[in-house]
Amino acid sequence: MILAIDIGGSQFGLALATPNGRVIKHIQHQTNDHADKRIDRILAESKTLISQSPVLACGIGFGGPVNFDTQHIVNSTHVAGWDDCPLPKIVEQHLGVPTIIDNDANVGALGEFTFGAGKNNRHIIYYTVSTGIGAGIVINGEIYRGGNGYAGELGHVPILRDGPQCDCGNRGCLEALCSGTAIARRATAAVQKHPRKGIAITRVANNNPITAKTLFDTARSGDPYARALVDEICTDLGQGLAIAVNAFAPDIIVIGGGVSNAGRVLLQPLRRETRRFLMPVHRPHLKIAPAKFKSRSVLLGAVALAKQRIQH
Repeated sequence: MILAIDIGGSQFGLALATPNGRVIKHIQHQTNDHADKRIDRILAESKTLISQSPVLACGIGFGGPVNFDTQHIVNSTHVAGWDDCPLPKIVEQHLGVPTIIDNDANVGALGEFTFGAGKNNRHIIYYTVSTGIGAGIVINGEIYRGGNGYAGELGHVPILRDGPQCDCGNRGCLEALCSGTAIARRATAAVQKHPRKGIAITRVANNNPITAKTLFDTARSGDPYARALVDEICTDLGQGLAIAVNAFAPDIIVIGGGVSNAGRVLLQPLRRETRRFLMPVHRPHLKIAPAKFKSRSVLLGAVALAKQRIQH
């Protein structure tokens, strides 16, 4: 068996899975704990899981930059206490299991490449579109890390000069325009500016804050204003995807993260807008698909990552 761990900004998940990606048991927890307390909880839950079935290795996907060479977490913009944390070493000391870690976008890419929507392809780009936008690039079956180990930050491709402020410090990044948080902000601003046009969105929100899901649900019902807003968002997101396709020519782009749950109402205009920004030579080959494993892509990738740890 393999122990898989997914650590995000406000949650963590654990799974016990076979090496071929069949999940036997899955546990998910919402948490705002500091890193130290979260590590204690993860170790306690992990001990319970592996007591039921011995494991060969542990793979971890972490929601922040990871130095893959040193196997240290660099930091987290969401949770305090992770700076320069040697989490794999801590896990190995407490559980006695060989452990490996990478950032969650790379791990999600590996999961979809090995078991999911990217299976049977050589080159894929995986985007996770949720609170932020992360990406993992697989070239010839290997995660592409670049010269300094931190390649794949496609959420920080600049799209709009002097656009909204991004958490990275720049303006107009793809993440600042098209993450789930940004979509909610744009939809809210649009309804405030044009309350009559946005009445259907307001009705779907039902006195709750407008979210990305609110917008996509309203667009799915056929509301023209919501559809127009989705088209605007897909124009920006498509521009970002086209930059990546023009640069890397992947066999397929896989879209994961919470926003991907919108399904066809997002993917149909996204394919159209991405194609519009592509060089003609790339247009016939464009494939954009939703992640097969949705919120479990990182856990499945952690299984694939752990298998690499065993093999090496």
